Amino acid sequence: MSAPPSTYEPNLSTREEFAVSATALSKAPWKLAGAAGVAATGADFLVHLPFHLFHPQIFTPLAMGAVAFFAVAGAGALIRTRHSRALRWARRRPWRYAVAPGAACAIVVFALMVVHGSGVGGSVFSALWHGALAYGATGVVGTMVRPRHGQRT
Repeated sequence: MSAPPSTYEPNLSTREEFAVSATALSKAPWKLAGAAGVAATGADFLVHLPFHLFHPQIFTPLAMGAVAFFAVAGAGALIRTRHSRALRWARRRPWRYAVAPGAACAIVVFALMVVHGSGVGGSVFSALWHGALAYGATGVVGTMVRPRHGQRT
């Protein structure tokens, strides 16, 4: 689905908002987001290693890496200097846009936790709070940081 025909559409349905958010998210700095995810996973693994020395955990650090990956991807798309109607929409509505990275993070974390064997209840809880972290980080950055000068919004 493409972006709406106008840059100002007050009556977008939830489905259309998510489509526009996904289009804006496609402009994310994926290499930087991947590096942030790897760094967060490694740091979280090292922090938990002394507590699980003989039984190292990998899924918990991967979940935190997913938060970093989607938060950096979502926030990075908002502050890049690229132009598109979807990005203009996302910059005007950072909290609505932040639903896409938050939901994507929650889906990935849910899958990780199910594979880990946490059960459905634990997986849902973990997915919700990890998704909320990605949502909050993306929304705060979108609210506080504006694109560099020379950017038309």
